[in-house]
Amino acid sequence: MKPLIIAHRGDTINYPENTIEAFKSAFEKDADGIELDVHLNKNNEVIVVHDYLFDESKKYPLLKDVLKQFGQRGRLEIEIKFLDPKCVIKVGELIRKYKPKDFEITSSVLPLFPYIKKEFPNEKIGLICGTKLIEDWMPQEFIEELLLAYLKLTGANVLHLQLDYYTPDIIKLLHKNNFLAHTHLKRENVLENYKKVVKLGIDQCSFDGIDLIGLI
Repeated sequence: MKPLIIAHRGDTINYPENTIEAFKSAFEKDADGIELDVHLNKNNEVIVVHDYLFDESKKYPLLKDVLKQFGQRGRLEIEIKFLDPKCVIKVGELIRKYKPKDFEITSSVLPLFPYIKKEFPNEKIGLICGTKLIEDWMPQEFIEELLLAYLKLTGANVLHLQLDYYTPDIIKLLHKNNFLAHTHLKRENVLENYKKVVKLGIDQCSFDGIDLIGLI
């Protein structure tokens, strides 16, 4: 089955990342969805920007505008970068107000997950696992149980993991426990890696180059 393909920060080849123009272009080029990063600014607004140390003097897109413009277009993968739980609550308020048809809340910040699960008890929640989570000494069986434990402890239901760490057994274990598998594809060897995604049965993947769509 074809995985969901999600434009990482929009069409970043032709437009600046995390901008309305980049998101619009990604959907126009038939991406299934877009990934975006959010923070809370000093005015208590949820803004779309990647870097934690963002410039408060600059104007960034607002999440509410993204929801209004693209909420019915496809998957919105919203990564919460901000460390304050207030950001989670504000995102929840906006989601309930604008009602996007398909979204996933993701984060790599473990202390945020109790707040994310409380705010989004029945929605898709993505746990982004860094490569440091898995160490060289770990046998495969241990890795599988570790990933499963992290999902259960955080309340997440979508695992975000580097492609190299996925195996058929991990995919089988995730699906058996009603979890989804997600990975990210960089521009290097993107077609070859996309074929691996399909063969493994990974459910969804984000990608850096919008030109991937023309190759598959």
